[in-house]
Amino acid sequence: MLLDELAKELVDGTSALVGGRIINIMDPDGIIIASTESERVGSYHQGAKEAARTGKVVNIYANQLDRYPGAKEGCNMPLRLGGRIIGVVGIHGDPDQIQDMAHLLEVYATKYYQLEAMLRPRMAESAMRIQLLLNLIAPSGGAVSATHNLLEKLNITFQFPVNTVVISAKSGVKIPQSAERIHQLLDKLGFQRKACDLWGIVEGRMVLLCSQCSGRDICSLRALNAEGYRVSLGTPSANLYDIQTAYDQASIIDSACGTDFNDIRQMDVCCRYLLRRTAVQESSFLDGLYQRLLDTYGKENCQVMLESTEAYYTCNRSVTAAAKQQFIHKNTLQYRVKRILETLDLGDLPDFLQEYLLRLVLEHAHRKSGSQDLEK
Repeated sequence: MLLDELAKELVDGTSALVGGRIINIMDPDGIIIASTESERVGSYHQGAKEAARTGKVVNIYANQLDRYPGAKEGCNMPLRLGGRIIGVVGIHGDPDQIQDMAHLLEVYATKYYQLEAMLRPRMAESAMRIQLLLNLIAPSGGAVSATHNLLEKLNITFQFPVNTVVISAKSGVKIPQSAERIHQLLDKLGFQRKACDLWGIVEGRMVLLCSQCSGRDICSLRALNAEGYRVSLGTPSANLYDIQTAYDQASIIDSACGTDFNDIRQMDVCCRYLLRRTAVQESSFLDGLYQRLLDTYGKENCQVMLESTEAYYTCNRSVTAAAKQQFIHKNTLQYRVKRILETLDLGDLPDFLQEYLLRLVLEHAHRKSGSQDLEK
């Protein structure tokens, strides 16, 4: 019941507002359910019972206490919600001297409950929306029937294909649950809010499910880059069951790609996704290779050698370009790459397999370090 749930919070919050006076909240039967005098909780208050029955303020003076069992001197005012009396709020003191405070308390308490009553349905809808989002991106047992029920309750009808978008702060800071800042930015940038059927914050990142994103919407999402956010898109989903895969893609891309805007339909982004996904699936094998490098060179030297190796492959195996990028001599770069290959017993493999395995080791190293210091 709303009265019971919020009574103590209201008492605690309003006592200071009326000079620290004793405040009680009573139910319609006159039972005190919250009080600044905690020992009175659960006791009967005749004045509150009368206020709830008549719908009128009941003032109790010191010379009337024998007529009102369980009461003290003060004013007792009915609380109304939607035209119905839901309880009574009382304040201690001489009624003639505390009329203004009593009126202030009555107005405050009434508005407090009215506001909570208005917000709770919205909060319930918000909870349903985030549950629906979780059911779609990370379904568990029984999620299919629950998903369809939630779609019906929320009156959401996806227009496929649906784009799954992950937005994260480039600083690495988690996005707060309210995420109002991003919504304000999307509005400012011209994003069509109606295109976003569902959104929520999952693990510190905003997830959008958008029906048929227009070119204008994509441009608006791109513009978030200038505001400090990275945007990643998975494969457009043809049905509800594809959304989980699309979210997994966008989530991996967000952590694997250092660029600001990443769409898996871009071939370079797709390649980075495949490398990271393979590195995740084969983490046990790759960890053995990575640990061999750490044991041989130590953490700091290993980092330096991996940076040089990545530069070499990023520059299409151009020793000159990679050395220039690293600000080192060509011979130094060649030596580092050669030593990495020898340490991992890759020296006799074809060039393609050498690069493939080393890129997987690099992806694994990125994940282990928990940063993107080596990312390009």
